[in-house]
Amino acid sequence: MGRATDQDVHSAFVEYRASPDDKCLSVQCIYCHQIRAKNTSRQKQHLLECLGLRNHPSSQVNQSPSQPPPPRPESSSSDVAGYGPAFSINGAANALDGATAALNGTPMQGRQSLPPTLNGSETPIRGQSAKPKPTPKLTPGGSNIPAPPLEDVHSAFVEFRANESDKCLSVQCIYCNQIRAKNTSRQRQHLLECPTYLNVMKDSIPANNLLHRFDEGEVARSLSLPQPALDLDFRMSVKLNPKVAIGSSTATNSGQRNWISFIGGQWAGRWGKGIVIPGGQDAQVTYKDFTTSLNAQYLIQTSDDPPAFILVKYKGWLAGPRDVLEKVHTDPEEADTVPANQYKFRVNIELETGDERYAFLTNGMWLGSGSRRVQEIVIDAYRVG
Repeated sequence: MGRATDQDVHSAFVEYRASPDDKCLSVQCIYCHQIRAKNTSRQKQHLLECLGLRNHPSSQVNQSPSQPPPPRPESSSSDVAGYGPAFSINGAANALDGATAALNGTPMQGRQSLPPTLNGSETPIRGQSAKPKPTPKLTPGGSNIPAPPLEDVHSAFVEFRANESDKCLSVQCIYCNQIRAKNTSRQRQHLLECPTYLNVMKDSIPANNLLHRFDEGEVARSLSLPQPALDLDFRMSVKLNPKVAIGSSTATNSGQRNWISFIGGQWAGRWGKGIVIPGGQDAQVTYKDFTTSLNAQYLIQTSDDPPAFILVKYKGWLAGPRDVLEKVHTDPEEADTVPANQYKFRVNIELETGDERYAFLTNGMWLGSGSRRVQEIVIDAYRVG
């Protein structure tokens, strides 16, 4: 008695599980090596359209001389993508006998037709998972592109179900159009080996979008570095004495040297609050276009008992349109009305203390954005993360 049609279909495919965490089996046609999710009806339909099966040398063996293969219709609704008319699954059953023999150990050239993704020395036994070859965590070319996060993995593939009876979803890579069974770990590994995706990722590295870039093959061309984050850490308000004009700057031979001493002030932030100790100063240089070099240092005190004392030092620039800066420097009536977003008050801030409670401040970095008023400066300090 001949075997059932479904058994013939199953014998034409090799089952395997690419990794232990795969919930769904995949199958690979032994004739054309196409991989798909395991589904009997789709496997049966595949055999109706498989060019590899039609051209296989054993496709006509075991056919009874008295029962010639059924004629192929001139046109059929089974024609798919120019593959030609489909033939009856009953006619294909005899051709599948040769495939079954190959899987059972009968010598046949089809031995070379086993899935290339499986271990070539062993044929997987139905119901057992094939041992996958270990896959590298990075690309064969040694790229330094990091493993993509989960949300990037999902966004790089389009999910679809070929027909309503499919129990498992398939996915297609939007970069290279490769289709595979849905599995997050395998999709992530695919991206690490997808040339198109890797090229896109390299182009997305900010350093590669500059006017000039490093040569191909250089580590600096493919190395992805974290972008520093800025978090508002504390705000300082410092009261000022009137500025004292010293004269032309001897350090730069240009610009006007001014000395501005600090009356005091207050500060508050994430890690504490307190006051600004009187006596600090800003030794600044103002140039002809009213751009000003800032160089200040002063002492702040915390509200602890006993208090801690922290040295604050900053350097930076007050820059912007000439007419705006002229108002800030020379017109007391309008200086306090000029919005801070019309000029750039930017400084690098360093903190230093010997108090162990605030030792974490010594190795920190801050960028400050300030507002320059006639008798006060207000600075927001952003910690560089």
